[in-house]
Amino acid sequence: MSWIERRRREEYYRKAKDEGFRSRAAYKIKQIDEKFSLIENGFRILDLGASPGGWSQYLSLVNPEGLNVAVDVLPMRRVKNVHFLRGDIFEEDIWNRVLEPSPKGYDLVLSDILMHTSGDRSRDQANSFFIAKRVLEICQHVLAKNGKALVKTLQGDLTEELRAEFKKRFGRVFLTKPPSSLPRSPEVYILGEHFSG
Repeated sequence: MSWIERRRREEYYRKAKDEGFRSRAAYKIKQIDEKFSLIENGFRILDLGASPGGWSQYLSLVNPEGLNVAVDVLPMRRVKNVHFLRGDIFEEDIWNRVLEPSPKGYDLVLSDILMHTSGDRSRDQANSFFIAKRVLEICQHVLAKNGKALVKTLQGDLTEELRAEFKKRFGRVFLTKPPSSLPRSPEVYILGEHFSG
């Protein structure tokens, strides 16, 4: 890791500690929100892979009048204004569980999920593609018409295929990398807007 990357990692780590966020990832969702006007107060938001809760903390601040539902296989300490469900996105009936607190569906689905990287670039990219496709499948069950989805993936050979899958379901699709992501990291986020179903 270069000294620039170390410095950036430390910068956002310290900032998170100083501002009371559980992880530096909170700045990724904050920067994407600021760039794309992602969140409106009053939204019904589903945060997949939420633990330890950095994104959920941000949602609780910017969406206090909405519904924030967080899901993870790992436990998560309580966050104000956030309803936590312990569950796995690969559970057969996960969409039925997440619809219990929001029967009319969600305006926004978020996923910051990434399997532990193995060091094998092709394998890691394939795993991230697999997760993103599952999130897209969940969207088909729980995302309201004209809703939005933001999904993390690893950039590589499958990125264009994933973007094409999103274009089948969303009116507009963007690929973005927030400044708080490390420059050498292959992580990117796919944002879909105007969900058609």
